[in-house]
Amino acid sequence: MGKAQKRTFKSRANPLGAATVPGAVTSVQSTDEVPALLKKLAASDANDRAWAAASASNLLLSDDGAVRRMLLSNNVIGALVERLSDSVPDVVVQASGALYALAAADHGAAVEIARRNVYAAVQTLLPRLASAIDGVIKGEEQRDGACKTVLLTADNAISLLRVLCETVPASLDQINDMALIPFLVSFFKVADRLPATLVQTAGQFLHTLTDENAAAKRALLDHSDAVDVLCGVVRATQLGAASADDTAIVRMLAGAVLMNIKDMAIERLEDMDDAPVEEARIWEDMTRAVLQVVAGFIAFDSHETAARALQLATAPPPTDIVTGPEPSAQEAELNRLCARLDYVQMALELAANIFTDEGATDADAAAIDETVQTADEDAGSDASDDEMAGAGSDDEDVDSDGDSDKEADQDKDTDFDENDMNEILGNETVAAREAEAAVQQSVLGLFIDTILPPLLHLAEPTAAALATAGNDDDARIASVAADFAALHERALACFNNFLLVVEESLRPWFTAHGDSVAKWWHVLVAVAERVLSAGPPAGAILDPVIGCMWTLARGVGGAVPATPEHIEGLMHVARTAATPGLRSKAVGVLGTVARRQPGFVDTNRRIGLFLVDDVVGASLHAFVQGERVAVEPVAEALDLLFDVYSDAAYDYDAPVFVGEALLPRLRQMYAPMRRLAKSVDRRTRRRLRDRCDLAAQNLRAFIEYKAAERRGA
Repeated sequence: MGKAQKRTFKSRANPLGAATVPGAVTSVQSTDEVPALLKKLAASDANDRAWAAASASNLLLSDDGAVRRMLLSNNVIGALVERLSDSVPDVVVQASGALYALAAADHGAAVEIARRNVYAAVQTLLPRLASAIDGVIKGEEQRDGACKTVLLTADNAISLLRVLCETVPASLDQINDMALIPFLVSFFKVADRLPATLVQTAGQFLHTLTDENAAAKRALLDHSDAVDVLCGVVRATQLGAASADDTAIVRMLAGAVLMNIKDMAIERLEDMDDAPVEEARIWEDMTRAVLQVVAGFIAFDSHETAARALQLATAPPPTDIVTGPEPSAQEAELNRLCARLDYVQMALELAANIFTDEGATDADAAAIDETVQTADEDAGSDASDDEMAGAGSDDEDVDSDGDSDKEADQDKDTDFDENDMNEILGNETVAAREAEAAVQQSVLGLFIDTILPPLLHLAEPTAAALATAGNDDDARIASVAADFAALHERALACFNNFLLVVEESLRPWFTAHGDSVAKWWHVLVAVAERVLSAGPPAGAILDPVIGCMWTLARGVGGAVPATPEHIEGLMHVARTAATPGLRSKAVGVLGTVARRQPGFVDTNRRIGLFLVDDVVGASLHAFVQGERVAVEPVAEALDLLFDVYSDAAYDYDAPVFVGEALLPRLRQMYAPMRRLAKSVDRRTRRRLRDRCDLAAQNLRAFIEYKAAERRGA
């Protein structure tokens, strides 16, 4: 279990709606025009400099590779960095916008921008921006003309530094040295008086800067009122004239920054001898407040939104406007819609990370682990989860002389005391009650009540996510499809984090809520069926779906309402999935479901034969014939078989493992399995090689163990 994968924010085109430079070129007839354009970047006329910066930006982002290469080879980056120090705001805004757009679009260019010491240029620019923004806040300037230029320059400069921070790791030390925390926090202090998009830009950078960056975390905690300011923004219900969505985004970004520094803040409190209790409570309250903001933001109709996005993406461009750098109304709406999806993904990432860190406190986990151990010991837990290497020595069903334990079982029967059973049932009840109490006292309860309902809705594939472009020119449709597919994948990843926390720390609660388990299983099955019916374009969504199914099945010991149709569908994925990882996950779900007992012998037979014959046997046969095979599903299937048939007392062992003669089949597979393991290059795939070697060793031990088990029966 781990935190959600770190993500980056998408670049936005003209977020504040700044006017473009009239007459700026978007293409040239010949590369011969490039030197003249570059020369104008240093012209004495400010209008020429602004025009040249805007034109350079357009050409750098155009499809004309020759012009782009000529610009870069003629030091356009250095010239644009110099223009950040220009005395004319209209020139600075164009230069900063060009550098930001170039860094966001081209990693190589971002590295070059960083090498050109852009940090010093931005550092000298920040005091001018801070002073100008202060004038805007005090009403000394109207929000048009020069005011808009100042705000957009600040947006460009902050975004440029964020992109460098995200894409050029070596830049982090220099950015830390710029001491930007006071400047960035200042935007949150007046969040109700600035455009929400500008505050969001500052929040994006502050969130990125404080993510796993101890220096920035310390600087933020040392700032006199940064924590109070950010907490105030999280608690706010409205920020000036900002829309509900924009307000929620600013609140989430403030909360995300607070969650980044929470661990260091708590460590500081723990190091204090007389830390006020209220200080620790602030962080707990903030965690819950952030989850509430997230819950409200992700609760929207994704299917309706997807339908609108597809409508905008497939609509013909308007014919009553002149094509130019500014987007049309429908393009602007589509851009806003997709930008919101990006923030929804951030919200899901934030929720997943909060839940991973806070879903079960150390004290709760310790208490739950103790009750789980007590209940399992009283009920008679098995050791089937142990590695099979040396498993024969752990077997307690067969005495050393080969006699069965029937007499011992009879002794246990004669010693039965009703009080013993009452104690067992009482312990199980206590475990369930304590687990339920832990849920109500932890973030888990809030997560279940407020996050899970909209989360499961967002996991459902939308028409946009399953859309395919009709031809290569339908880039907008492909982009929309990718955005919605990423949304569903993030929702499923967040749900999987939830399931992992419950599986590891609160299993008594998990197993006591069979109705929720059944509901979640059917939701995941429906998602998988929808994705499979859509074909390969939606295949990326299938991986996290099957992963969630596996985690859910493990959490309840395979006790999910899997129907024969569900099992056949999982087998189809295990046979045909495009990646070995996905095939292994499908095998994992099947193997976990196969452990369910008593009363599921037919299910076990169908899955057991599939794992032995179709996954392991067929793969080893193909390998012997000289074909390339996926190794991971074979190793996964063997590990599962060792667990599923680890005890002859299981009700399915005799009719399936013995009745279907699985032991002779496995004997025939040992030699080719050793060869398959040795075929994995230890130098390049060491972990997989080690796993395959262990699987081969365990296969031999398992064969010996099962043979001895039958002899002693």
